[in-house]
Amino acid sequence: MKKITFYLLTGIIAALEIIYFGWSVGTGRPLPFTAGLFIGIAVIYIARLYIDDIVEDERTQRIRERTALGTLQISLIALLVFSLWMIIEGAGSQAHAEIRRLGLFGIALFLVDTGMIVVFILLSFYYRKQFGE
Repeated sequence: MKKITFYLLTGIIAALEIIYFGWSVGTGRPLPFTAGLFIGIAVIYIARLYIDDIVEDERTQRIRERTALGTLQISLIALLVFSLWMIIEGAGSQAHAEIRRLGLFGIALFLVDTGMIVVFILLSFYYRKQFGE
């Protein structure tokens, strides 16, 4: 199979998953969607095994590394700002109980963000030591 055929198949499966998700939300039945999601992932994984072209080389791997790091950094900053906004919004004593719960969720999200940063730093130290820096 050519790489373009694989990408087309992946796009079709993604579109079907979105439609299936909408049906699942509309009917209130999450279990069939969950099964369909795993089936779609399995089909994509199996199809990837049958690609004739070169899927990755060093250049592609380097591009993915930079993309992943940039995505992580932007997502972390956005989540930190969002969690701090929720904490500030829920901190007011005049706020309704629902808004105060939003603040508690903001604290939980902030702790998750902090944990992600700690894991990133620890892995950074680990890989620097492993690769001899």
